Amino acid sequence: MILQKLLAKSPRLEARLELLELATGLLLFGFLQFHMFAVSSIILGVDAFNRDSARMDEYYLSYIGIPLIILAILVHGLVAMRKAPWQIQEMRVFVQHSRRLAHLDTWAWGVQILTGLIVLVLAVIHIAQVLHTWPIAAATSAARIQGGCFSHFVILILAAEIHAMVGLYRILVKWSWIHRRKFTSYLVYATIGMVGLGFLTLLVFYFRSIPKGLS
Repeated sequence: MILQKLLAKSPRLEARLELLELATGLLLFGFLQFHMFAVSSIILGVDAFNRDSARMDEYYLSYIGIPLIILAILVHGLVAMRKAPWQIQEMRVFVQHSRRLAHLDTWAWGVQILTGLIVLVLAVIHIAQVLHTWPIAAATSAARIQGGCFSHFVILILAAEIHAMVGLYRILVKWSWIHRRKFTSYLVYATIGMVGLGFLTLLVFYFRSIPKGLS
């Protein structure tokens, strides 16, 4: 509440934070989709997955990308949360207004807040697990999923893709870059497609036996 009052007195600061939220949001959106396609290479086989992983290490993409993404997550989370209704009274007002207006964009903001919190917690756990079992390999990834993290990744994939697609929708609508009705259906199909790809990847990891020697 104090931060909101401070920003109301400084339109220039608010504008800069909006641009920062936009930039980090687009960066994380691009990374998420790239990551989903990269990990799904396990569908083509263990060798394909390990080859892609080794190639990213060879060109230092992982060593540069992971710290950059961690920083982007922290910055985006802090900037995006500045307008969230954290007090109980604010939450009640938000729900009441959402019900009265019955508008897609209002509920979309609520979905953003909820999924954002879920992604923040689960992504931190995921990154910690990856760093603990470095380097990235098919065997360690399969062991993680088969060892009890399957439901963790189901929730993370759902929350991350919904958050990303709704976020992209809100960005494009806010900056008047797209037609709201036409683009909504495209995003729904894209969300279903990416979630489906993620679930298929999880199932391959879960049911495929990968000897440690192939890690």
